[in-house]
Amino acid sequence: MARISFYLTNTKAESESNLYCLINYGLYKSVNNTKKYLPLKYYTDIKINPQSWDKVNNRVVESNLYSDDIKVQEVKYSSNETANINSKIEMFENTVKELFQKLTGKGKIPTHEELRIDLDKIFKPAKVIKDQIQTPSDLFSFIDFFIDKSVRKANTVKSYVTLKNNLLDYQRDRNSVLTFEKIDIDFYYAFIDYLSKPKAGITKNSKSKSVTALSINTIGTRIKILKTLLNEAVGMGISVPSDFKKKSFKKPNEETTSIYLNLSELTLLYNITGLPLYLEQVRDIFIIGCYTGLHFSDLTQISKKNILDNDTVKIISQKTNKKIVVPLHPKVRKILEKYNYKLPQPPSNQKFNDYIKLVAEMAKVNEPVKIERNRGDRNINQMTEKYNLVTSQTARRSFATNAFLMGVPINSIIRITGHKTESSFLKYIKISAVNKLVKTQSNKFFGNKLISE
Repeated sequence: MARISFYLTNTKAESESNLYCLINYGLYKSVNNTKKYLPLKYYTDIKINPQSWDKVNNRVVESNLYSDDIKVQEVKYSSNETANINSKIEMFENTVKELFQKLTGKGKIPTHEELRIDLDKIFKPAKVIKDQIQTPSDLFSFIDFFIDKSVRKANTVKSYVTLKNNLLDYQRDRNSVLTFEKIDIDFYYAFIDYLSKPKAGITKNSKSKSVTALSINTIGTRIKILKTLLNEAVGMGISVPSDFKKKSFKKPNEETTSIYLNLSELTLLYNITGLPLYLEQVRDIFIIGCYTGLHFSDLTQISKKNILDNDTVKIISQKTNKKIVVPLHPKVRKILEKYNYKLPQPPSNQKFNDYIKLVAEMAKVNEPVKIERNRGDRNINQMTEKYNLVTSQTARRSFATNAFLMGVPINSIIRITGHKTESSFLKYIKISAVNKLVKTQSNKFFGNKLISE
């Protein structure tokens, strides 16, 4: 349930001051492994005299002031006026709570922007109309507008820019002007076909270049982002064909060749010596991921204060804002001690992936692996060494797969990996590829330690 507290905009106002409120509805971010709640600050049109405001009860009280000061006399409230103002405050409070219940009915906590937009529709309809007038209605101007207003992570914003460039290239290739009205199911199929074929492109310096066909999963990401943009446009009153809401307007995807490193291969990585410092640091962070199952963004959160007395690591995930508790593997402790419990900051994800491939190659993680994938209308089948497929994501998959094979209960593993169901977890580790292997005694992966809260 949302909690609402009212405050004076100007406590020293000589006449009247607007009220603003802080709406605390459970939204928070993790700062140094502690929850920092993020209430929405919303300004109301309710005006009151600061001298008549009871900040403890969050209500106006009847004025008992007697003064020759004309300013005081002008803002003195009668019983009826006091009741009327308090009724407005109570109505505002109840409306916010009802709106919050409606927005959270499907189990999703609204963002500040989503909640503010719906509050404006109720309490400030004139402002909504003005904003709609200012919102660009043509496709590419809207995308620029959306990017400029976005408060999302840099990589997410970058993906919006990439989609915009894809759409501009498509428009140029088709020699037509792309508008919201043209984003229908026919466009969907044509756009996917365009992205799935190699083509000639143009660089920033207006030079020609060759553009390779995108993989099915990369195209799926583009469609997912496009649907996000179209939903935002509809929310801002822009007319968009409803085709994008149909099941057929779906995000295409295909099974990828994702590998995991078994315990013998992890030992090869762990024991390799003579690495340059930058590769050694990447290797160490990767090994921690393989024995904790944490997201890439959470690995460097681990410090001495995260190590509990029962030899477990406890953090609040930056990605999910949920508590994660995982047993402390001896290899992880040894690496943490090596850095005095202050892990080095990893390079960018792209460089990390490049570096860990080098480490895996040097460690002779070179088992042949068959790759099967689609590029446009071509099916590609080829063999490659395993080290070419190692990425930062391999660490989590290695943790999940090895833990499963060593008998750690699935419900314990998914509390760490964040999978919501057993079936999604088994799909993640590609159980069909390992179901012929014999699982050894329970919890050997963690030295017979149980995962607990």
